[in-house]
This record gives sequence, structure tokens and C-alpha cells, in this order.
Amino acid sequence: MAYKLANSEQAVIPGPTIFVKRGDRVNVTLTNNTAVPVGFSIPGRPLLGAAAKALPGTSRNYSFTASTVGAFLYHGDNGKERLGLFGALIVDNKDPRPLDHYVDDDGAIVPVTQDNLDKQYVLFMVDSTFWGTEISADGATQRPLWANPTPGAVLGEIVRFHVLSIGPGHTFHIHAHRWLKEGTDKVIDTRILTDGFDTHSFTVKAGSGVGAGDWQFHCHLIAHMEAGMHGNFKVVEAGGDGSAIVGASPYGRILLGPEDVPGVVTFEVSDEPASWFRSARGDAIVGLPFDIKTKSLEVIAPGSSVNFTMSDTNAVHTISSLLWPSGAEHMPFDQSAAYKGGGFVTLHTPGLYVFTCKVHPYMFGAVIVDDPSTEGLDLGNPAQDYTIDLVTGIRDLPTNSDLAIRLLTTFFVATAPDNWQDYSSGVWNVTFPSLPVRISGAPRSEALTDGGVAAPLSILNVVNAALPAPNPPSIPGIGEVWVNAQFEKTANKTKPGTITVLDAGDWKVKRKIALPAINRETGAMLHNIKVGETPSHVLTLPTNDQIVVAINGQNGMAMIDAGASEVNRITPTQPHGHKSAHPHGHWVSADGTRIVTPNINTDDVGIYSADGAIQSRTATGNNLPGAHPIAIGMMPDDSKIYASNLLHHTVSVVNGHTGDLVKTIDLIENYHPITGEIDGPVGVLPIQIPVSPDGKAVVVANTGGQIIVIDTETDTIVKMFECDPGCHGANFGAKAGGGYYAYVTSKFSNRMFVVDIDPNGDGNIEDVAIAGTVSLVADDETLRDDGIVGMAGMGGQGVLAIPNVYNGWVQKLPSNFKESLTAAQLNPGQ
Repeated sequence: MAYKLANSEQAVIPGPTIFVKRGDRVNVTLTNNTAVPVGFSIPGRPLLGAAAKALPGTSRNYSFTASTVGAFLYHGDNGKERLGLFGALIVDNKDPRPLDHYVDDDGAIVPVTQDNLDKQYVLFMVDSTFWGTEISADGATQRPLWANPTPGAVLGEIVRFHVLSIGPGHTFHIHAHRWLKEGTDKVIDTRILTDGFDTHSFTVKAGSGVGAGDWQFHCHLIAHMEAGMHGNFKVVEAGGDGSAIVGASPYGRILLGPEDVPGVVTFEVSDEPASWFRSARGDAIVGLPFDIKTKSLEVIAPGSSVNFTMSDTNAVHTISSLLWPSGAEHMPFDQSAAYKGGGFVTLHTPGLYVFTCKVHPYMFGAVIVDDPSTEGLDLGNPAQDYTIDLVTGIRDLPTNSDLAIRLLTTFFVATAPDNWQDYSSGVWNVTFPSLPVRISGAPRSEALTDGGVAAPLSILNVVNAALPAPNPPSIPGIGEVWVNAQFEKTANKTKPGTITVLDAGDWKVKRKIALPAINRETGAMLHNIKVGETPSHVLTLPTNDQIVVAINGQNGMAMIDAGASEVNRITPTQPHGHKSAHPHGHWVSADGTRIVTPNINTDDVGIYSADGAIQSRTATGNNLPGAHPIAIGMMPDDSKIYASNLLHHTVSVVNGHTGDLVKTIDLIENYHPITGEIDGPVGVLPIQIPVSPDGKAVVVANTGGQIIVIDTETDTIVKMFECDPGCHGANFGAKAGGGYYAYVTSKFSNRMFVVDIDPNGDGNIEDVAIAGTVSLVADDETLRDDGIVGMAGMGGQGVLAIPNVYNGWVQKLPSNFKESLTAAQLNPGQ
């Protein structure tokens, strides 16, 4: 979405710059040709009519008096401003007084009138991208420069810049140039623009004191700069062409783009299930006649760009490469820390690029850069046998390999709710686009075909596969099982997610809770506590019930005293000034003295004392990049720590006392990545990894659709079970009569697996088995605080069994819980 003048053929980003004089009465008629309401708002300026938006297909009038000189921002006032509904309003004085001043070669401050100007530029700082317009001195001629442009000037020209920002704050800096801070005689070369909306106008003499050259401009914030927020101010010698170089245009070389110029596509980072990287034109792409079910796929030509904007999320994220064509330039693309912003990258090498968020590794966006001279969309680099590289260090993986096909399948299932497993329907269909793609050879063949092989993705379709009805365990569990159904939608919440409460006695869904913080007995809200950016897992210290929250989007753990409603302190997971660790699924020792975190951004396991001291840091990647440790399990006597490494498909075993790495368990040792042959248990993309309260077994939920069981005595895999797509949540609860159940949920289905680690109670876990499966869908008897309107029971992320029967916690249970447990369950550490 973008604005255009009524007499223009093309909408532009930024919108047309409006130049007026102080005291002018300005009338704006907005005609809305989109499918959503759009307004016209100027932050901080009174505007007649601003309270109402123009509905689709209608027009609305707005008016204001330009009473203050300066640069102002106008926007669409509909939550989609950062997608393109923004522009600049410039108010100048009517009289001939100077517009501004510039710093001359000798440092003199020189006044500037309208007649002195040679040109003007509008630059919008949006997330991690510059959008620009080149404008004549009088404002009459405007040329869109689109995204990531290169402003230009001839040496000595007087150039006026209007820099505006939307969303997260920035700093703006141009190398080798200085100007006056507005309203003062102070010379500066950097200006801070605050969060929300901010503007800054200044004038420079191009190359003053330094000469011609390519002078970089950028945001000074490191995360923004490495995400693409930088460009050049090109100053040429006298007699040269000082015109700006146009950046990437949304009308350019992208799927359905009408112009033969570098193109740009935009992904909106969102909290919407499946559409976490949602193409700004996703609805149109899904509507094409190619059976495309995902809104997270784009197709561009070599040399075009991808823009990411975090405009529809409350969380912090990273934009991080997961895979790319072998040998691609500037890969991997990554950010050193999560933030609320975006990213911008230009892609030259043909092939498939998949991006994810390191904080939320189930989020995917994909871009196919296609060489138009080849038949079919290129999935790998045509110059290197159509192969791809992975962030884990794997190089030259053929795109016809089973591993590549599995990764492709994961993307098309995870990003399309129509492809999820809904057990209430009884059948499963997975629809891939009918678009032809070019891969390295025949699927799952070890031989590569010269020039590749073209075939439609739809050969991977799953058609009417039967889904079995839930089959609950014959032996009940104890208490309740609370499941974070992260994607379930309710009528009166803007964001998805419910707590699904299962009665382990009869395996029925007894309650759905849509509120974010609740009383366990009644479901009523208690407190909504701000703890930090993107909290992930929550535990208590068994000694004093202090709450420990891993702040996944930052660099620490929030500590909340029992009964309190605010954070007591933040315990850092890295020393000050170091790279943020981004801790995820932590665990606490049974005696409450130590906290163990998997640090996804530094690829290590951290052991910390409860008072915040760092005791040890253990790398989990065996000197290879991208291990992504994501969850921790711990023996009941704290002797060993188990860490799941998502992208390495491994489990690290760490000495719980010294922090030394004891062993690395390879979960794909029995898997042939080319042919797909499996000759033993396999776990792909491991996530949650609890150790049973008695310390006999580790259960690993694997996103690739497997449940792995590890014997803690030998630290070897004893069994693998098939799970649903996006297998993720895992935790233990008590089994009636003795023993334990592991409860395992999946993000892209709506049932829960119940694993009995020792069915006959003989202490040998070789007979571990699936005891049953349970539906997470509410029925007519289910209590609820809001209506379920979509994705029923979907998004099984976290699992909490009540009562908590882990060592250190179970001993302190209320008597009504203890009465239902056996003597062995009450003392699992013995």
C-alpha cells in the first residue's frame, strides 16, 4: 500500500512530498482504492477529520493550517504505515528569510534561501531500510528513489535533506559532512531520531572540505547497520552527473513486476500463526492459480532485494539466514542481537533463500531468486549443480537430497495452516505449489544430473492421508496437564494463544483460558507483569518459589520474588558489553542454587548461581557454527545436564558440577541425508528435552516429527516414535499408581502424545511406549473465557503438568497433591 497524487499514474514510497508555506490552509482529499480503511494523519498536528478513515472505495476530506515551520510526517493511521503508507510534509516560511544554514569549507556558517538550493532529498528511516525521493530545489519535480537509494550531488552543490523516521528510533550520520542542529548554531554530524515518529531537516554543501567521493550514511545502531541500514551519498566532480541512483522498486523484477529495474519485496514480521514472515502481497500470491497456500514465499530476479519490517509484532526478532544457494554473496545474513526493526538484503545468486528468527526458530520466510534462462524456479545455484548451503556449516547439499526435501516440506507445512494436521477432521492434506522448480537431479538420488531436473513441487502433495482418532491412555495420569496452544484463536483477543487444561484423570479438555495471566483454580486474571523482551520459559526456585523467567530476546533472566508483581532483578547471561546470549528453555537444580540456560546466540550452555554469578560456559557446537542450543534437561541429582542443539540435530551432555562437555549424541547418525535411508532412531531439529523425575530417561521432542528417548545410564538412544509436524513441547507428570508420563505436543497439530517411559515398572526403559494420544480441541463441556474462532487446539508449545513432580519441587507440594502420589514419586532423587 502506498500514496499517489490524483493525477499520477503510480503510487510511490515514500508518498508524494507536500510543500506548503507557514499559514497556508491545506485541504487533502483522500480516495481509498485499497481493501482496508486508510486515513491521513500528521503526528503532533491538529487535523480536521483525522479521527475518521476513508473506507474502501470512498473518499474523505482532511484539512489543517500549516502553523509551524519544519518537516512533518503523514501516514495512513491504520497499522500498516511501515509497509508504505507514509510521506513527508515540508512547511517553510513565506518571507525570504533563510530556510537553513550550511557549514562551508572554511567552517563559516552560510545562510541558505530557496534560491540557493540545488536539490533536496527526503529519506525515510523505516526499520532497517532507507526509502527516498529526489526533489528539485523548488519542490515541483519529485523522482522516487525507492528502497536503499544512493543520493547524489555535484561537488559544491547545496543540498537540503529531510530525514524522517517511523517505528524504532535511529541515529542518522553522514561521513565527512557536518550541519547545524535545528534552531541553534551548534555543528553536528549525527542526529538521534526517537521511537515512534521523528523528523530532522538540514542542509550541506556537497563534499565541503573533503571533496568528491562516496560518503557513507547510516544508522549508528550496530544491529540496524548490520541489517542493511546504510547507503552512500555520492558526490562527483564538477561536470559530472550528480543525479541519485534509484534503489529497489516494488514495481521491478519480482514475480508479476511490470518494470525491468531492480525490484524489492517486503515481508512483514508478524505474530500471525504461520504467516510470521508474511509477504506484503501475500493475499495476492495465494490467489494465483498455482495452489500456493503460504503467504511467506516470494520470487524475485537476481539483483533484486528483500525488505523485512517488524511492523505487526510485539516481540523482538532477528532476520537470520537458514539456508541459501551455494556460493551466494553476502551469506549468511544475520544480526548480532534481536531487536524491533527489520532487515534489507540484495540477492544476486539464483536459488532458494530461507530466513528465520533465532529467537523464534519456527518462523520462516522464503525467497526464490530465479534465473529466467532456466526452466523452472531455481532451488539451488545453477553454477554449482543447483546445490545449497546451510547455516550449520553444511556446504553443497544437492537440492534433490532427502534432507533438502525435508527442509522444503517443513517450510510449506509450517507456513500454511491448511497443511497442518487437524485431528478433528480425520484426514490430512498437504498442498505444495504446482510451480515447476529445478533441482540437482532425480529426488533422493546420489547421482546429479547435468543442468538439473525440473519438476512441479506438487509431486510432494499428500492427499487424504487418514488421521487416527485420539486414543487416550488406559491408565490415568495425576492432576492436570496445561498446554500452551499458541496458535489457537479466540474472539476477543488480537493475538492468538490459549492455555488448554487437560484433566489427566479422564483425558478431557476441561478449560480454555485466553487471558495472559491467571488464577489456576478459577482462570481469573491476577497480574500482567512486564519482564523483558520476548520471555520464553518460566521456572521457580524450589527453595523459595522465586520465579525465574528466561528473557529470550535479551541477555538475562528476570527474577520475581514469590507473591510479587514486579521484577526484582535481571540476572545477566553474559558480562556487560558482550554479545547478547538470548537464553531460551532453562532449568533449575533441585537444590535451587543453580540455573542452567541454553544460549542460542552464543551457542553455549551457561551455568549460573541463583544470585547471578557465572559459574561456567560450555560450547555445544564442537567448533561448528549454528548449533542453536535451545532447551535444557537436568538429572534429579544435578549430575548431568542435557542440552538440545536445534540446528545440529544433537544433544550435548554436560557435567552438572564442572560444566565440562561429556558427550555429544548425534540424533541423525542413522540417517543418510541424500537418499533418506534410515537404519536406526533419528531425531531432526530437537527442541524440548526434559529428564524424567526419576532420572532414568530423557525425552526429546523433535520439530522434524519424532520423539527420541535416551537412556541416561548409557546416554544412548533406546527408542524413536513418530510424532506430528512441529513436535515441540515436552514435560513429565505423574502416572497413577507410580511411574511417569511424558506429555509431548506439536505446533502444527492439535493432539498430545503420552509416553510411558517404563510401562511395566521394572526400572528398565527398553519397553518405553506411546501410552496414547489426546485431543486438544474443546468440546461442549469445556469451560472457556472466550470463544474459539480458529486453529482449534493448534500450536502446542509448552507443557506443564500439575502437580510438579520433579525433585526439589515435589517434596514441597501441598498435602492434597501428595496424597495422590506414591512413595517413589514423592522422593524421586533417592
